[in-house]
Amino acid sequence: MRRGHDFEYRSRGRSRSSSWLLPDISWARFDWIVFGLAAFLLGTGLMFVKACFDANLDYGRMDLSAGSPFRSHLKIVTISTPVFLAGLYMRPVWLRKQSYLIYGAGIFLLLLVPVIGIELNNAKRWLSTPIGFNLQPSELMKIALVLALAKALYRNRLQTFTSWILPSLIALVPMAMIMKQPDLGTSLTIVPVTLGMFYLAGARARIIIGLCLAAGALGFVSWQAGLVKDYQLRRIDTWARAFDPDVLIGERNAAAFHTYHARTTIGNGGMDGSGIGQGIANTAGHLPAKESDSIWSVVAEELGFVNSSAVLLAYALFAMLLLRGAGELRDRFSRLVVGGVGLYFGAHFFIHIGVNTGLLPMTGLTLPLFSTGGSSMIASFGALGVALGLSARRVAALDADAFR
Repeated sequence: MRRGHDFEYRSRGRSRSSSWLLPDISWARFDWIVFGLAAFLLGTGLMFVKACFDANLDYGRMDLSAGSPFRSHLKIVTISTPVFLAGLYMRPVWLRKQSYLIYGAGIFLLLLVPVIGIELNNAKRWLSTPIGFNLQPSELMKIALVLALAKALYRNRLQTFTSWILPSLIALVPMAMIMKQPDLGTSLTIVPVTLGMFYLAGARARIIIGLCLAAGALGFVSWQAGLVKDYQLRRIDTWARAFDPDVLIGERNAAAFHTYHARTTIGNGGMDGSGIGQGIANTAGHLPAKESDSIWSVVAEELGFVNSSAVLLAYALFAMLLLRGAGELRDRFSRLVVGGVGLYFGAHFFIHIGVNTGLLPMTGLTLPLFSTGGSSMIASFGALGVALGLSARRVAALDADAFR
């Protein structure tokens, strides 16, 4: 038996292993706790998104001539549901074989953005679709990246220098394309997902730390060389200086506008909160992107410290249980995919909360399953379906680390 090779269970025949839409899930092994937490987060998010849109309508900040934004959000959730089901029934063998094809499709969509993309807020990130919403390929690329990395690391323990080349290129290519749009927030989520999957694949911790230091050095060199855009530099500068309350207040109507209102919104909630839809963020309407990038500030204000902490813990537990579920899988590809999905949700959660609380520089990033964002919702449903489907299957494997 050669080291590193796995032997998959094929008693049902080659035709079944090569097909993907087959209901062979073991519902006894289905992770109902993760599914329940996802449903709780989705339901809570819908409640807050509706409260935000209702407040805009009540205070005359919304024009319904183009239709109800909340109905549009529900439409996206409805569209995402079959994506979740399709992901749920994807068989591991089929998914592994198609991983590079899915990754290539994601790269193709990213290549279309500068050619036929739609520009909004000085950034060209979206493609128009015939079903009524703008598709953001970078969101779908995150899931394609997880699959491609799992394929590249399937028989790769990252033990030699050359073994790092392909996985690194798989991550760096879409990251560079997304940063050029520009979309710093989305590209930043690729870093922890990639490094986390490298660690899950067997990379030594000291090498991961070295890569983090190298990334920091590269960022510093890019800043010194003028490769970082001016608005990104201003955000970092504002974030660093806004730890001083006098600077934060002094620039509340200038560079620190978003940062100031995000922090004060959270502070207004106190221990008990102001009530759903009753916070200053909704009544005054000063907080930018409150239904998407800033939704955690709204949650903290209207639920208060105690109840919002419960939601925060639920989201953290959701990501952690996905990672724990990955550790219970013996099939290496499935383990890497489920672990990558857990890292995907965990990275978004950490960056979104960090930005809203001022621990990280301001950048636009949705909270998957919770806030608005059509492409993010579709990607999140698909990723969750794939993770739960792979976790509910037990592919027999005699891999070198299957019993680790």
